[in-house]
Amino acid sequence: MRRDEPEDLHALRVAVRHARAVLWALGPSLPRQERDRWKHDLRMLAHATSDVRDWDVFLAETIAPARELEPDDTVLSAIADTARERRDTARTTMLSALSGYRDWPLPALHRDLAHLAHLAARTRNDGGRLGPFARKRVRRGRKRLRALAKAARRGDPRAVHAQRIAGKRLRYVIEAFAPVLPSRYARDLHRKLVKRQAKLGRIVDGMVARRLLADCLQAQAMPDEAPRPLPGAS
Repeated sequence: MRRDEPEDLHALRVAVRHARAVLWALGPSLPRQERDRWKHDLRMLAHATSDVRDWDVFLAETIAPARELEPDDTVLSAIADTARERRDTARTTMLSALSGYRDWPLPALHRDLAHLAHLAARTRNDGGRLGPFARKRVRRGRKRLRALAKAARRGDPRAVHAQRIAGKRLRYVIEAFAPVLPSRYARDLHRKLVKRQAKLGRIVDGMVARRLLADCLQAQAMPDEAPRPLPGAS
């Protein structure tokens, strides 16, 4: 990953989300030991990148537009400086973690995924067993998403975030299983999920922006205090 390319980080996070979604979808058919190991390793990757991505989005979508409107605002300038410092600190931590993952678990994940691709190529003509399995997993994902959406109506930030994550997972599951899913899933439901995710994304990004802004303001009030760890969102 290039240090000055937030797009690389975003691509990595999307790839990890895709892998986690496929892992969830195939979970019932996988050996428990391998499934738990993949779940743990992919969660570590997601957690390692979450803080940096939050700061990148905050700087690009909150701070940058605000500074265009108020380029001479000294408080806003100080907040921008603090945000960049926090982002740089988080990036250093992330790169250190990813460097360690290069030896493990990334090689094992790569090996396992290559093996899964080999098995998939061998079982393309499996008599249509994948289609019913895929539909069952999509229905389960929809049921879970409905429950979370109901809980999120109360406005609890954790519930809204959980709804967004579940929606992303279902969307990626549909994309992975698209060749064996009926059009009501592969096209219609997918379109609804994309539209809903855009709305939820704006809500969650606003929540994160308020949290990071509060962190920067606290740093301005107590400049000698060491940065506190940021809660990551996977």
